[in-house]
Amino acid sequence: MYIFISHSSKDAREAAKLCAVLEENGSQCFLAPRDIRSGYEYAEEIINGIDRSDLMVLMLSQASNQSPHVLREVERAVSRSVPIIVYKLEEVCLIKSMEYFLMTHQWLNAQSGGEYTQLAECVKEREGKASEAAGPGSKGHFDEIRKFSFRWGRIAVIFLLLAVLAGMAIVIPRSISDTTPELGEEITFGRYNNAPIVWRVLNISEDGSDAVLISRDILTMKAFDAPESGKYNYDGDINYWTKNSAADKDLEIQERVRGSSQWENSTIRTWLNSDQEVVKYQGQAPVSTAMSNGQNGYHNEPGFLHEFTEEEKRRIQETEINTGTNGLSEEEVNVTTDKVYLLARDELVWFDRAGMSVLAEPAGTAVEQDETKWYQTYSQELGVATFYWWLRNPVETASSRCYMVSNGYGEDRITSENAGMEGFGIRPALTLKLK
Repeated sequence: MYIFISHSSKDAREAAKLCAVLEENGSQCFLAPRDIRSGYEYAEEIINGIDRSDLMVLMLSQASNQSPHVLREVERAVSRSVPIIVYKLEEVCLIKSMEYFLMTHQWLNAQSGGEYTQLAECVKEREGKASEAAGPGSKGHFDEIRKFSFRWGRIAVIFLLLAVLAGMAIVIPRSISDTTPELGEEITFGRYNNAPIVWRVLNISEDGSDAVLISRDILTMKAFDAPESGKYNYDGDINYWTKNSAADKDLEIQERVRGSSQWENSTIRTWLNSDQEVVKYQGQAPVSTAMSNGQNGYHNEPGFLHEFTEEEKRRIQETEINTGTNGLSEEEVNVTTDKVYLLARDELVWFDRAGMSVLAEPAGTAVEQDETKWYQTYSQELGVATFYWWLRNPVETASSRCYMVSNGYGEDRITSENAGMEGFGIRPALTLKLK
C-alpha cells in the first residue's frame, strides 16, 4: 500500500516516526521533503505523490490545521477520491475549510507515548478489506474504498449546497465590502497573478475608519532593489565579490553594486505602487542581469495594482510612511506617501496584538515563478514550510542591507540581506478605507 503522509513542517519529527512504523509494517510512504526528487518541482512532486496514493494519513495538529499547504493536500486527496485517515495529535478546533473536507473520513486519536501501532493496524485492516473487495487476482489496491470515498464526496457537495440554501455560515475569506472586519480575520481584496488575494487584518485605527491589511501568503519572490551598476557586485569590469572588497567598506560603492536599502528609492516600492501594464522605473530597472543570481527580473511584469478594479483602488488609503534610513543618509527618517508598502520592524508588534504569527508561507504561484529555488534550499530541505520576507527598513550601518523576517528555523526571527538578492519574499501591506 502506498501512503501519503500529510503534515505540517512543525510536526516533521512525528511524521518521520510514523513513516518508519508504517514502512516496517510493509507499506510504502511518501514523506516530504524526504521523497521530493532532486531537480523536480516541489509542488508537482506533492501532487504526483497524492495522485498515486492508496491512502492519505493526515497528522492533525494546530499547525497542520492552519497550514494552507496541508489544506491543499487534503483538498487534492478528496478531489482524487483518495481515502483519508485523520490522526489527531492534539485537540484542534478545525477551520471551516478543513472541517468540510474531513467530515466523512475516519479519525484516530494519537496514543500516549508516541506509539503508532493502532494506526498501523488500521492501515493493515483497510488493506485487507480492499483486497477482499477487489476479489481474487487483484493487486489489492483501494478501488472499492475509492468508490466509497467518491460517493461520500458527492454527499459532501450536496451537504454544502443544502448549507448554503439553509443560510448556514460557510467560512471562507470574505469580501472586505461585507462588514467591518476583525483583527486577524482573512478577507479577499484585489487580484494578483489572476487569482484573488487573501489578506489578514493586522491593525484597525482607533476611530475604525481604516485598517492595515497584510497578505496572508508571500505573493512573489523579488529583489528589494536593482543595483545601479546593472550587474550585481560588478561595476563595469571591477569585481566586488571578494570578501572585504571596497564594497564592504565604501557605502557608496556598496549601494551601487548591491542595491539601495532606502525604501523611497527602491524598485520594489515603484512596482508595488504601480497599476500600469508597463511600469516606469527611475534609474536601473529590475532586470534579471542586475540581480545576484541573474534571475527573477520583474521589469516586464505589470505593476502590483494592475489587476485591481477601479473601485478597489479607490478603497486603498494613501498613507504617510515613516521609514528609517541607511548609512548614507543624513536624515534619521524618510517620509513617503504610498498606497502599497512593506512593513517596518517596529510595526511587527501589530502581529502580537492581533494574535497572529509573523511567519508566512509562499503561495504556490510564488514558488512556481521563483527561478532561484531558494525556498527549497532555505526552507523545504530543513523541513520548514515558512520563508523569508522583506521589511522596508534598511540596516542603519550599511547602504545595501535590508531587514527581513526569517523562516523561523533558528532563534532569530529578524535577519538582513543585500537589496539585490532576488529570491526572498514579498508580503504587501496596505491601508484600507472602512468608512
